[in-house]
Amino acid sequence: MVVIRDPLPRLVEKFGKEIVDLIYHYSEIVGYSVDQEDDLKIEFNPDRPDLFSFPTLVKQIKTYYYGEIEIRRSQSKDENIKVDVSQGSRSIRPYFSAFTADGSSIGSYFDDLIDYQKTLHSTIGKNRLKVAIGIHDAEKTGTMIHYRTVSRSVRMETYDGFSGTVDEVLRNHEKGKMYGSLLPDTGRVVAITDEDGEILSLPPVINSYRSRIDQNTKKFFVDITGTDLNSVKHAHYLLSNFFSSLKYRVRMPTINGIPAFEKSSIATFDYRPIRPRRKNIDRYLGEFLEDEEIIVLLRKMGYVAEPGSPEIVVYVPGYRVDVMGEMDVIEDIIKAKGIENIKEKEIYIGKFGRPIYKNDMKNMIRDVMIGLGFQEVMTFVLTSSVYADGYTGGVKLLNPKSDDYSVIRDKIYPNLIDLIARNKKHPLPQKIFEIGEKMVDGKQISALSCVIADTRSEFSVAKSYLQAFLSRFMKGDIAIEESNIYGAIEGRSGYIKICNKYIGMIGEIHPEILDRFSLAVPVSFFEVNLDHILSIGR
Repeated sequence: MVVIRDPLPRLVEKFGKEIVDLIYHYSEIVGYSVDQEDDLKIEFNPDRPDLFSFPTLVKQIKTYYYGEIEIRRSQSKDENIKVDVSQGSRSIRPYFSAFTADGSSIGSYFDDLIDYQKTLHSTIGKNRLKVAIGIHDAEKTGTMIHYRTVSRSVRMETYDGFSGTVDEVLRNHEKGKMYGSLLPDTGRVVAITDEDGEILSLPPVINSYRSRIDQNTKKFFVDITGTDLNSVKHAHYLLSNFFSSLKYRVRMPTINGIPAFEKSSIATFDYRPIRPRRKNIDRYLGEFLEDEEIIVLLRKMGYVAEPGSPEIVVYVPGYRVDVMGEMDVIEDIIKAKGIENIKEKEIYIGKFGRPIYKNDMKNMIRDVMIGLGFQEVMTFVLTSSVYADGYTGGVKLLNPKSDDYSVIRDKIYPNLIDLIARNKKHPLPQKIFEIGEKMVDGKQISALSCVIADTRSEFSVAKSYLQAFLSRFMKGDIAIEESNIYGAIEGRSGYIKICNKYIGMIGEIHPEILDRFSLAVPVSFFEVNLDHILSIGR
């Protein structure tokens, strides 16, 4: 979730009481929560980054309620500023874009700009890994700007007055410590410099004092660097939308050194055309609307919409980075009309349903196990790989958030042993079972796993419960093929075999494993693959 907040009196001073009141009403259209204490706090879902500041939110409110439609106009060229991109910089942070914005002094919107930049860094930019945004006073940058690599021995002064070499900034400044690791540990780093070679910023770390902005800044130069092209163009149009919301003129400088396909990808993202199919609009609205009415609804949501043949043509502004296809456009039509105004429609089902055989059998298995005195539990399919020495756990996750959820399990009974260990204070016997999923040899398998903890819970106890369970679903002699089963005592464990088919495993847990879980009583288990049982018994 993304949260923005501001004192209510300041919002009223900036935008007027009528607009502030409409913030509450607009939440019912778009879907966000509003809370008012000392500040007016708005909590957004992450799908609408174009609304993550009060100026851009107010712009959309005015479009919806007052019909302030944007004229379809791509960003024009700023002939006064040129940017040269070196090949060396592209090898470190390969993607680059920039724009200028000029108007009146930023004034009271200065904090909104800084807050929005931080929000884009944390959301679109993934904490500056994918995108970093530098905002400069264009009257201080000069007309020729370079995106190049510089030596770590070059000196600079940061926006907050820290002076030193680039290397000292990266090692000693707070921002350097936070984001310096995003740059390669080599002799050179990327930098935005002016024509004289003075550093304006070190993407993605910090800006310099030389081009620092303040409340009196009128013309801005914004650089966007990153490691992901889509994220760079998203940040470009989201931040340019912020400036256009404040009536700034947004233009693109001449940029040399960027491949044509990258320039085209960024330029064509603004007002990209989508033709939502009429049959899908009617289907999800539940009624027929004239093209003119649909166009009005689309324009209320900020689109540029025109009559077309055979479909309406919708032009999506670049800042609507959430719109990926016609269904997103249709969803906005529904929001503009009001979900409460969509007519109810009876759903006709042409046939009667019946339980899936497998699910029906699982319910019967539950009844049998409960009848045998077991209690059903549920544990996570994602589990730990550190239950005990030698346990791999199945399919490993590449970047787990925690060791506790680092693998997709290939056995269920270690989870149940862990659960019993967490409930040692409860009286004995403890008899639990789980019907769950596991991943074995790349295949998802449904399994029944049962664990018994008692003062007498040897191999024979588990076998007796196994026989009682299987006798309910199939005929045939049960055979135990002795084998070393993970976590079990050698000679007291093996694979379960019936009708010459392996269906699971059984065993008595080894004392070393019991010690690892701090269990003082014997524990036995069996685990069977339900798919095998059902295929035999059906």
